[in-house]
Amino acid sequence: MECKSMLDPAIANFFDERKEAWLKKNIKASMTESEKREKERECDQVFLLANWLPSAAKRAGQISISTHPCTFSHPSARKNKNGYVSSIIAQNTHKVDGLLRSGNVRAESDALGNAAALDVHKFLSLVLDDSQTLLNHIVQESELAQKLLKQPHCDYAVLRDDFLKMIETDQAAITSSKVKQVYYPVEDGEYHLLSILTNSGQLFELRKRLDRFRFGDDLKQARESRKANQYHATGYCEIYGLTTIGYGGTKPQNISVLNNQNAGKAHLLPSFPPSLKQREIRLPASDFFKESFTAWHVRDVLEALHRLFVTEHNNVNIREGRDYRIQQYVDLVIEKMWQVRVFLAENPSEPTSELPQEQKIWLYPQYQEQRELQNDWLDSITRHIARGLINHYSKNKFITNPVHLADQELFAIERVVEDNKELLR
Repeated sequence: MECKSMLDPAIANFFDERKEAWLKKNIKASMTESEKREKERECDQVFLLANWLPSAAKRAGQISISTHPCTFSHPSARKNKNGYVSSIIAQNTHKVDGLLRSGNVRAESDALGNAAALDVHKFLSLVLDDSQTLLNHIVQESELAQKLLKQPHCDYAVLRDDFLKMIETDQAAITSSKVKQVYYPVEDGEYHLLSILTNSGQLFELRKRLDRFRFGDDLKQARESRKANQYHATGYCEIYGLTTIGYGGTKPQNISVLNNQNAGKAHLLPSFPPSLKQREIRLPASDFFKESFTAWHVRDVLEALHRLFVTEHNNVNIREGRDYRIQQYVDLVIEKMWQVRVFLAENPSEPTSELPQEQKIWLYPQYQEQRELQNDWLDSITRHIARGLINHYSKNKFITNPVHLADQELFAIERVVEDNKELLR
């Protein structure tokens, strides 16, 4: 019999569980007591360290540790004509950079390969009293690892090398056509071929946290209180819109160890594009009358003006109708001016350098004091409005054959705009 006191409790518990499962499978109720004892002796021999370790070490090479197993992209991606796809072990360092990435989330390493070697992976993944895994002890050749692997009739170096095959990686990186590929451009017109892989450790860490958040023992009382319509001091939260995704179908063990442990099910958080409020205001970059206020905004006014311009009559009613339409144009300019001002007051920003100074003073809240104390900018704006009406009328895409305006029309436009001067301040 082996002395269990020499083994770390995690290792001792591992073998106790394996023995219990073996006896449950091999001892039948119909057996005699002597047959049962014989099976118990056989079990002790199977799990004797000197017998089990060499067998486990030989099987260790059949499974590979990987943080990003390729089989999550396709179950058959493990092997191709070039050999086995390289096992990726990400060893990124932790940084307080606010990013959800490898290294910033403590998650288990996964493994893939022959399902018959899953017990070896579990053995090497045991977390010992010092919070390190048994695999780390073997890599570092700690005192514990040396005591464990130095068994009668066993070669320590051979056992260690065989166990370390689980984390060996090929020098040449081999990918698979079944893995999603992205050609990423680099310098000199060249490309890097990137294989997009799943960080399964993070995937199932997310499931673990979500399940704990949704079904933890501390939430049961809160849920019961809600059902009974009673007060609860802390309450609880719900996460809606979760999707459960399955990997591997009826054979989750063919995907990876973690996938098998989680019955092939993982949770996905809802991923929707942000709901953006459509902005109807276009801020001027170089000219208010070309970008924020265009001919399309005043199409009805311009078409009505055109009908007056082409009429053969010239009487007081026609002239009053013309002035009325010009006033409509100015009113719409003032309305748009206030829309821009209100938006800029709620969403402060700096004007572009291409915007004329008088338009900066006219529109931006940071120029309000200058707007109230000075008048030069106002004269420039009235000229902008008069010129804007003329340009909008003569250079649009919906009025064919616009009239060349005579001096009396130009004077009328300038006069109406001048009458609204103080409303523009």
